[in-house]
Amino acid sequence: MDSPPPKKKTAGQWLSGIMVRGMIAILPSALTLYILYWLVRSAETILGNAIKVVLPEGWYLPGMGLLVGMFLIFCLGLFVNAFLFRRILSLGEEALNRIPVVKTLYGSVKDFIGFFAQKKSREFHQVVALEMNMGGVPMRLIGFVTCSDFRDLPQGMGKEDEIAVYLPLSYQIGGYTLIVPRSAVRPIDISTNRAMGFVVTGGMFQEKGKHRPIP
Repeated sequence: MDSPPPKKKTAGQWLSGIMVRGMIAILPSALTLYILYWLVRSAETILGNAIKVVLPEGWYLPGMGLLVGMFLIFCLGLFVNAFLFRRILSLGEEALNRIPVVKTLYGSVKDFIGFFAQKKSREFHQVVALEMNMGGVPMRLIGFVTCSDFRDLPQGMGKEDEIAVYLPLSYQIGGYTLIVPRSAVRPIDISTNRAMGFVVTGGMFQEKGKHRPIP
C-alpha cells in the first residue's frame, strides 16, 4: 500500500519555521551579550556614582566603575583567604546549620558548588554511556562519573565495583544520580562541555560546521 504524499507546508507554517530558525540562531548570542552588557552597566552605574562623589569634579572617566568592580572582586578573593574572614564565614555557617530547613538547603548548595570548584577532582570529566535494555530495545544514556569511593556513605550504598553516574535532564536544572556497576557504563571519547550541551538541549546541540541531515 502506497503511503500518502507528504502535505505541503502552508505559507504560515513556512514563515513560522523561518522565524524559529532565526530565533535559534540569534538568541544565544543576544542573551550572552545582554547579560554582559547588564553586568558592565550595573557596575559602571553603581560604582561609578560612588566614585564621582569621592573624586573631584572632572576627574571621573568612563569605565572607572567597571575597573573598580573588577578590583573589588579581586580583593574579595584575597580577603577570603584571610583568617579573620574565614572565621566570620565559619560562624555564619554554624548559624545557618542550626536552622532545620535552611541547613539542608545550604549544605546541598555548598556541596554542589564545591564539587565543581575542586581543582583536584577529575572524575566528573569522565563522560560515559549508561547502557540499558528496555523491552528488548538497547538504550544509552549519557552521564558523568561523579563518585567511585563510597566509604563516607552508609554500608550497602555502593560497592567496590560500582560508581555513581549523574544523568542531567534536558532543559532543566536537575538530574538523577544512579549507582551502577562499572560494567554497565562505557567511557565516551567526548569533552565534558560537548556532552553536557548535547544532553541539556535534548540532542539538538551540534558543533559549528558539523550539522548532518537526519537520514
